[in-house]
Amino acid sequence: MSEQANSSGIESLSNGLRERNAQTSKPIGDREVTSQSLEDKLQVEEGDAADAEKKTFGRTPDGKVFTVPPTRDMVSQLLSPSEPKNISDIFVLAILGCHILLLWCLPSSFRIAAFAVIFLFWRASYNIGIGWLLHMQSNGRTLVCWAKKSNIFVNPSTGQNPHPTLYKMLKWELETKISEQYSFDEAPTEYNTWLVFRRVVDLILMCDFTSYCLFAIACGGRPAGESFIMLALRWTTGMSLVLFNLWVKLDAHRVVKDFAWYWGDFFYLIDQELTFDGVFEMAPHPMYSVGYAGYYGISLMAASYKVLFISILAHAAQFAFTGSC
Repeated sequence: MSEQANSSGIESLSNGLRERNAQTSKPIGDREVTSQSLEDKLQVEEGDAADAEKKTFGRTPDGKVFTVPPTRDMVSQLLSPSEPKNISDIFVLAILGCHILLLWCLPSSFRIAAFAVIFLFWRASYNIGIGWLLHMQSNGRTLVCWAKKSNIFVNPSTGQNPHPTLYKMLKWELETKISEQYSFDEAPTEYNTWLVFRRVVDLILMCDFTSYCLFAIACGGRPAGESFIMLALRWTTGMSLVLFNLWVKLDAHRVVKDFAWYWGDFFYLIDQELTFDGVFEMAPHPMYSVGYAGYYGISLMAASYKVLFISILAHAAQFAFTGSC
């Protein structure tokens, strides 16, 4: 009798323990699932925070905050086969092609004078033309006010834009070039105005540089009686200055990005601090000071005082432009 009672007691105790274990196992599983879901949520939040850190936010003068989409540099946009091309790119490339064709077609007696005039025209377009636009934008926000007054960035379906063809062309142009994080209709007027201004700057800068190089080619030659050692020294020094110039431009662009490269602060501000390291520790305004070393390198390779004099003139004009801005 006592053995049966003991056995039944042991069985009931064992059953009770099994029931309690079964009951307590479920909350443990819930806690594991909850813990896993919290970890997943934290990972998602950390990923969102990392993506937010990668984004650059712009702020218009009236306080509107927007995401500044990533953009490509001028040379990559125009010359890289992997970059999509639009009408403005084809137009710029066609103008550059006309410059090269003109060098080939003109008689040798007219090449130097013609390309001196062409280069000085584009240099004036840069230092005077762009300088005037920036002056007007800085003092009266003229470019943005004109864009708002003309409603060229407003969807014609609203009935407020009297230029639907221009709207479609600009929308296609800009959205083709900036495919990530950009919407023509949602971007603020200040940003769209800056993008159009940037295309004008691209045309002037590319034509300025191309016409200068073609002028150097037209003037280039080898001095009579020059030894091979002097020839090698002249070209080695010239190429070194050009490569140094290229490094200065690339490192400066790394620091200031397209925002400062194209005077974006005249149109909107970014919530980001720039760290002026690298080439900016070498000289003030490196893009316009030591960044013109290539001019003197090309003058050496061309072995031409004409190229040297026009280089000094262009460099001085650039310093005047920098001071005015």
